[in-house]
Amino acid sequence: MLEPFARVFIRGVLACLLLSVLFVGTGWTTGFSVEGKNTETLRMSMGDVVGLTLRNNLNVRTSYLSRVLEKFEIEQAEAKFEPTVNIDGTVNLEAVEKNKRMYGHSKKAPSSKLDAGVKASVVQKIPTGADLSFVWDNTHTDTSDGSLSYDGSAGVINRTKSNSGGFKSSWRVEFSQPLLKGSGLDYNMASIKLARIQEQRNILSLRDTLSALINEGVNLFFTFVQARENLEIQLQGLERSKRLLETNRLKMKLGRMSRSDVTQAEADVASQEYSLEQTINSLDDARRNLLNHLELDQNVNIEPVKQKYPKIKPVLDVCLNIALKNNQSYLDKVFAVTEANTNYMIAENDRMWELAVTGGYGEAYTDANPGYSYKDTELRGGIELKAPINLWGGDYLDRKKALLQAATNKRRAMIELEKAKRNIQNLVTNTVRNVTMGLKSIKLAKRNTELQAEQLKNENAKLMAGRSTNFQVVTYQDQLTQAQQDEVASSISYLQALLELDQTLGTTMDTWKVEFKHDDTKLEKDLNDEVRPLTWTWW
Repeated sequence: MLEPFARVFIRGVLACLLLSVLFVGTGWTTGFSVEGKNTETLRMSMGDVVGLTLRNNLNVRTSYLSRVLEKFEIEQAEAKFEPTVNIDGTVNLEAVEKNKRMYGHSKKAPSSKLDAGVKASVVQKIPTGADLSFVWDNTHTDTSDGSLSYDGSAGVINRTKSNSGGFKSSWRVEFSQPLLKGSGLDYNMASIKLARIQEQRNILSLRDTLSALINEGVNLFFTFVQARENLEIQLQGLERSKRLLETNRLKMKLGRMSRSDVTQAEADVASQEYSLEQTINSLDDARRNLLNHLELDQNVNIEPVKQKYPKIKPVLDVCLNIALKNNQSYLDKVFAVTEANTNYMIAENDRMWELAVTGGYGEAYTDANPGYSYKDTELRGGIELKAPINLWGGDYLDRKKALLQAATNKRRAMIELEKAKRNIQNLVTNTVRNVTMGLKSIKLAKRNTELQAEQLKNENAKLMAGRSTNFQVVTYQDQLTQAQQDEVASSISYLQALLELDQTLGTTMDTWKVEFKHDDTKLEKDLNDEVRPLTWTWW
């Protein structure tokens, strides 16, 4: 007797589901191929689904768009101790013409004003909390003022003109080092430390987003394969029902079976045909859902590639160690502890008095119009102290609340980390158990199918010998169909358990041999080139 197609599926459809850090073997196979140049049938494996998901799915693109801004934020935070350089230039030119009229006579007096300046500044923050700044300021002014006045005794209009202005250039260097509040490497590096933690979160979030999209696509592929297998099983069931109906009709002609038994067989055929139509609809629905996920033409037909699979038996302790290193939910709580400790340190520092050593030196050169110049120098140093003493009231309570909140968050983070560790242990245990049970279920389902097929074969022999009823044969046919479908479902459940284990361990990308890119460098370059003119306002 020919093996049921579902039996072939169990041995063939699960391909290379290897957790690379746990089991021996290679990842899922890849290779997208088209049957014929002008055909609309695509041969597709699970590896093809992974590749097409990462290449076509629009959610992948939006995820990498978000990474452009996230990378800019970490770059902005890392630039805290890079020098800030600014150059500002100004020009103001103004011309005025005054006119005074009297008894038909008039006089004009032009005035003009030119202001020009350029200022350059460099500010350097130092990890100790110090600020070092340099400012170079240059200004030039040239003013010509023409004025008109009326002399009543002479009855004339007088015109006068004056010139003023000059050039001034100055530079200064200033330094300030806090000794209490705002001082220290830990305090001043805290913002960078927190930004780096957030960047780690962002990378893990991208990884899990891509992993979830991969798993979604593979699950849709499994649903399609299961629907296709169910269609084949349904066709086999319909063929068995039709053969039984033909046999019953022959027996009725020979007078060995009643019309009611034939009617029962006809009803079984009708039921099988109805189920077949439902299965065809489910198959088309599964196909369209898969094509939609892969952003492919909805009219494309899919021919799944049959693949063999290894029997995977994950080791609980190994899986747990991997999950503690990779699982995003758990690592998020680890990061939260570091953040809480850092914020507590910041809150303690913010309660201190402000004590700083300051100093500076500067020179200014002035060349004034009409014809004198001078030079000023300045050297200064000192100590600044701000010592608020909040004995009671709103200010005191606000300062206490900030530190109390930081201390509470610090302990809460430790509790949440302990809970997260227990949760991940429970999750990994359940997922590993599901994989193990999935393998057992496949074996039991296969055995059940074989027994149901044998039982139906024996019952058909009894029916031919007149020692069984049509109802009994129809019942065994339905049981065989259900057993075949259960066999397919058990293999799909096993696959899904492996996908879930991969997601829990954070090893989906490793399993599929996908090179995980933290960012899209080309997209980042395109966007930066698009906004680059904003850097220089004269572009």
